[in-house]
Order: sequence, then C-alpha cells, then structure tokens
Amino acid sequence: MSSVINNFKIFIGYGVLIFPLFLISGPLIAELFVLITIIFSVYTNIREKKINFYNKYLIFFGLFYLSTLFSTLINYYSFDYSKSGIFYFRIPLFAFGIWLILRNFNLNNKKILLFYNLSFLVIIIDSLVQYYFGQNLIGYEIIKGRISSFFGDELILGSFLLKILPIFLVILVLNGKINNMQNNYIYIILISFISLIIYISGERTSFFLLIFFYIMLFIFLKSLRKFIILICALYFGLIIASSSLLKPKTNTADRMVIKTYKQLIGESRYGKEYKKKFLNKIYIFTHDHQGHYVLAFQIIKDHFIFGTGVRGFRLLCRSKVYILENNDGCSTHPHNTYIQILTSNGMIGFILLMIAYFYVTREMFKTKKKIDFENSFNKLKISKQIILVGIFVSFWPIAPSGNFFNNWMSMIYFYQIGFYLYLKHKNEKETY
Repeated sequence: MSSVINNFKIFIGYGVLIFPLFLISGPLIAELFVLITIIFSVYTNIREKKINFYNKYLIFFGLFYLSTLFSTLINYYSFDYSKSGIFYFRIPLFAFGIWLILRNFNLNNKKILLFYNLSFLVIIIDSLVQYYFGQNLIGYEIIKGRISSFFGDELILGSFLLKILPIFLVILVLNGKINNMQNNYIYIILISFISLIIYISGERTSFFLLIFFYIMLFIFLKSLRKFIILICALYFGLIIASSSLLKPKTNTADRMVIKTYKQLIGESRYGKEYKKKFLNKIYIFTHDHQGHYVLAFQIIKDHFIFGTGVRGFRLLCRSKVYILENNDGCSTHPHNTYIQILTSNGMIGFILLMIAYFYVTREMFKTKKKIDFENSFNKLKISKQIILVGIFVSFWPIAPSGNFFNNWMSMIYFYQIGFYLYLKHKNEKETY
C-alpha cells in the first residue's frame, strides 16, 4: 500500500509541475487534475499527520471563500449563475495541494527542465508559424489580428506565458541554470523568444506587465540584473527584427502603439462622439474599459458591503437601473480584478484582497533585505523572490485583467500561490 502511495506521489508531483500543459489542452483535464491534487494531498498529509488545519494561509483563504459564498447566496439568481461561487473553495485548496505535494518532490529535476524547454520551444515555433503564415501547426488561424497558438479562439497566449514565466525562472534557478557567476546564454535566448511571443500575441496588458515584471526583478534581485539586461536587450532586438526581416500576417506594432493611442484619446472605431465621456480628455485604457468601470461603480454603490455575487455584474449591467448610454460597459465582468472583487464580494472581499496584496509587497521587501544581507546566491530565497514578483505583477491593481472567477484564470493565479507557499516554508526550514 505504501509503495502505491509513493508511486502516486511521484506521479502527482510531475503532474503539478506540468500542469500548464493541462491548461493548454482544455478545462476538463485541468479541472480533473485539480480535484485529484486536492483529494490526494489532503489524504496523504492527514495519513502522515503532516497537515495543520490552523495554518494562517488556509484560514485567510477560507475567509475569502466565505465572503465569495455569502455574496453568492444572498444574491442567488440561478444555480448556473451561482455554481462558480459555491464551488470556488477548490481553487485555494489547489494551491495548498501544490504546496503539500511539492514538499515531497525535488524541483532540482532534469526531466522537468527538459519538459519546460521542449514545451516553450514548441509554443515559440507554433506562434511564429501562425504569425508569418496566418495559421499555426494544427490549423488555427489568426483571430482579430491576434496570435493565439494552441489556444485557438481563446486569446490568452500572452497572459499564459506571462504567468508561467516566473515558474520557469524558479526551475532554472533551482537547477543551477541561473546564478550570479555566469550567464547561461541558451536560456537568455529562450526567455527572450518567450517574451517576443508575448509581444506578438497582441495582448497589450501582458506586454506592459512583462516589462513591469523585468523592472521589478531588476530592482529586487541585484544578482539577476545582468541576466535581465541581456534578456531585455535581445527581446527588443527581436521585436524590431520580427517585423522588419519578414512580413508577418498581422501588424502587432499598429495594435500595440497606434491603436492604443487612439483608444486613449477617444479616436477609435467608436467615433469622436464618444471622446468626452468621463475625463473629457482621455479614457481609462479604452472606451470599453472605461464603460466597464463606470458601470461597475454604479452597481457598487447599491451593493457596497456584500457585493452582487460572482456573476452579478453580467446580470445587473443589463438592468434599466444601471444601463449606460448605448449599453456601454456591459460585459461578463468589469475587466479589473479589484473592481471585480469589490463588485462581486463587496467591501469585505475587497479588504481581504488588499490585505493579501500588501502582504505580498511586504514579503518582497523583507526577502530583498535578507538576500542583500547574505550577499550570496541563495537559490531558495532567489526563487521565492521571483514568485513574489510574479504574484505582485499578476495582481497589479492598475491594469485591465481577465475574469478572476474564470476557472482558467483562477487556476493559473493560485498555481503561482501554491509555489509561493512551498518556497516560503522551504526557506524557513533549510538552505537549498
């Protein structure tokens, strides 16, 4: 029996580390793996008496779930509208499952490193094929001028790579492929190409958050500064080369620069009659985003304490009480994580989210102080800081975002959090 459990631990451990592949393949496999991870991790740790149910992080995420559940139940519209809120507990538990499983798994693993290398290489080649020839290796075509690779009509390629990149960097650090003595130019090239794919995906938020991510790494990890400078130099060189050496099927620069500027000043496809809506001179990101935010704050005024439930925005935005001119702003969610939580969970959930973000910020500064004091390349502390910066950037308040309660988005958010929990407690117990 024990040998079966040990073998299954290894299987689940590898599964946790290749989980991004499940996200590419679709929601069914990812959801099934999340469920298996939760059940197995809780079972084995209860059996081995290693789990502490009074863990402060478990209590915190339990409180956030209760705020989600309460706001969902008091604003019950239908089971279809409420199920994502009722069953949301599985997502924070997934993060704890990752932590509990990785405690018994060695991340200094050449097989995992090979998997990430091959996976990124395939995505890079597939994306470039789609960029230059109009369709990828399995026939998916460019959609609305956007590169999506294996995600098809889901335009989330850039967001996916941005959120997985910190995990990859951690694996590189723990496997000794990045240190402060020498630079591994193979990985500088690989990461630069990953960054290029984020750019050509046409996801403007992911592109600017990637730059922000590199800036934050540069500030908080002085031992990686040369590595980051080399990546950024090659990255911007690749951006120039990608559009000048060959003729792509879509103009990414036009979307990133010209379209963004026109949307900011109101001279987009909506026409000049929309130009002076809120700030009179400039939009908050775009006309659509501004509509989402204005509409959300109208709804928030009437549901300030407990919110509208996880899908309340998409229902109430069509109400005559809140609807804006030309039905502006109505969507499935407000397109900003903090505004969405304030709308769906109310002030209680919003305060919990802000506490979590301030905690991450404080942890970044504390970890930086410890790293600078030691003045050595501590793999565990460096890895922890990379994940903290990744979470900090992913939850950056002043940026458009996807639907926080979308299964895919929630899984990838808490995937990072699971690695943070593992690295934090690994740091507290030993030196890698």
